[in-house]
Amino acid sequence: MSGIITLRSITYVSAITQSDSKQILEVLLTQKRSEHTRRAYSHDLRNFFSLIAPGRELTSDLAREFLGLSKTQAISVVVAYRNHLFEQGLAPATINRRISAIKSLVEMGQIFDICNYDLEVIKNEKVRPYRDTKGIEVPEVIKLFEAIDTSTLGGKRDYSIMRLLWSNALRRGEIPSLDVKHFKYARCQIEVSGKGRNGERELVTISQKTAAAISDWLQASNAADKPNEPIFISLDPVRFGNRLTGEAIRLIVVKYCKLAGIEKQMSPHRVRHSAITEALNQNNGNIRATQKLSRHSDPRTVIIYDDNRVDLQGALTRQLDDLI
Repeated sequence: MSGIITLRSITYVSAITQSDSKQILEVLLTQKRSEHTRRAYSHDLRNFFSLIAPGRELTSDLAREFLGLSKTQAISVVVAYRNHLFEQGLAPATINRRISAIKSLVEMGQIFDICNYDLEVIKNEKVRPYRDTKGIEVPEVIKLFEAIDTSTLGGKRDYSIMRLLWSNALRRGEIPSLDVKHFKYARCQIEVSGKGRNGERELVTISQKTAAAISDWLQASNAADKPNEPIFISLDPVRFGNRLTGEAIRLIVVKYCKLAGIEKQMSPHRVRHSAITEALNQNNGNIRATQKLSRHSDPRTVIIYDDNRVDLQGALTRQLDDLI
């Protein structure tokens, strides 16, 4: 941790009064709509404060101490922290996410008028998106589904989840938020709270196979007539009946990929990658149609998938090489 500046080594004047009872950390995390985002922000802030205030538990009081620093002091602390992350070999995307959590805390401090600085001078590191978007091939996807025992309660649940990840290329964070009322069996639709939609839900068409799988799971779990209950729940004895988390969905994917003998490191997002890439294969590279499946706001993101799929650069290189 060389170079990390701790709060103990800084003299600062706190702008906080005893009358300010706002629980700033709680408010910051509550305003994040996604459970995955809340968990990530909490983890990243704990990592930050464990380094700048070793041995102290992350509380709103500790956060206020940081927010009470001068701008020069705060920037010095955050820059030292960022340099430490670089020394640890973390990916630029991970570093950006951790710094973003700190910036969000500072912005919340400004709203509450308990912070007199911003961190806009600290810019994000450049990230190359989707370095590997190919995922796995269809034969491996088939093995993945064959590894699921749909005669069991857990298998019925997991099969439904895998169908949504594959056939609809859903994001991991979109599945836990589904309630029974968001499933329209007769119309073969679900209402998904998509990325960047400010909590609004959009109707997504699902296949008859997927609708039947979800219906089978809901009947088996006695949840079909409980509209306000989550579609997917934990079956673990300790958390039984609780809404399934994004991390639990990741572990489900890892479990069945291992059972299927898939060597590539997989995750829900890798299954999504696989689905989007195969969709491009099936429709001969129709970017617009595939964007409807992936629900990317920017078609250029889908173009990255297509470029990785067909390797146009490699094909042209081989053609040029054949000329000499």
